[in-house]
Amino acid sequence: MPSTAAYSRQTPTPLTESFANGLRRRELLAGLAGLAAFGTGAAASGDLDLDDPAQNLRAFVKLIGSLDGAPVYDMVRGSVYGLMAGRAAQPLFKTVGAGVAVYRQVSPLEFTATSRYVGLLLDWETGQPMERWTNPLNGVRCTVPTTQYGPGDMRVLGDRMLPAGMEMDGPVGGTRPWFRLGDTVHMHREVLAGDPQQPLFPKGDLMTYSGDWKLLQDAAVLRMPSRLNFSAVEKWRDWMNMDAQAQPGTLWWHVAGAKLQGPGDYPPDLREWVTRQDPGFFDVG
Repeated sequence: MPSTAAYSRQTPTPLTESFANGLRRRELLAGLAGLAAFGTGAAASGDLDLDDPAQNLRAFVKLIGSLDGAPVYDMVRGSVYGLMAGRAAQPLFKTVGAGVAVYRQVSPLEFTATSRYVGLLLDWETGQPMERWTNPLNGVRCTVPTTQYGPGDMRVLGDRMLPAGMEMDGPVGGTRPWFRLGDTVHMHREVLAGDPQQPLFPKGDLMTYSGDWKLLQDAAVLRMPSRLNFSAVEKWRDWMNMDAQAQPGTLWWHVAGAKLQGPGDYPPDLREWVTRQDPGFFDVG
């Protein structure tokens, strides 16, 4: 496995920041009314109206990806904790990953996305990739798998993403929650679901994408820098050898990411490792 010293040193090309606080536009508008420095809604958005479903969707894709049909590469890294009742949060491992996606518009209210992701888990103390790991929650020695998704196709709609071919209930439309602070715009993607095996612990992915407001408004700009803040809650992964009934709890992910200018922005060790795990990763087009 490669050394990850470069991973901790690498500073991705600046994107934009985001945070998921659950506020919808009307709530934020009420809280910031009268403050000229803070803008939300069409009155503050110039030629771009993020309350319009078609404009909101196109802006969202521009923020997370690109409107020119070319591959968009990103890099994420962060920390993962284990939470169990009556115990302090337990640091488990760090994570680093690479993603690539291509977006194409098929109608004013829909894009398609073809994406893939490869990630690895790192020792909390050394930052080195792990093949074996002793679970501090139960003392069991575990084999650590590679995290790999895709290639997969998705429908990107106004307020949700669906697997390709899946129809949605109700009309196509809706908008992503958004707000603007000064020159920075933030847009949310939220995926919330229950887990039948753990009714007290929901599955949740909370993502905030952030970028420059002026670039987002500029129709001549098809690709722009952006940043991601990502928090997730999920059940124990099978390879951790946790008994969900006797040892109920959740994994909590806290991750930051950045859209890269191109595949050459990856640290060399990470690029080499991704190529070994997914030889087609850099051939997306």
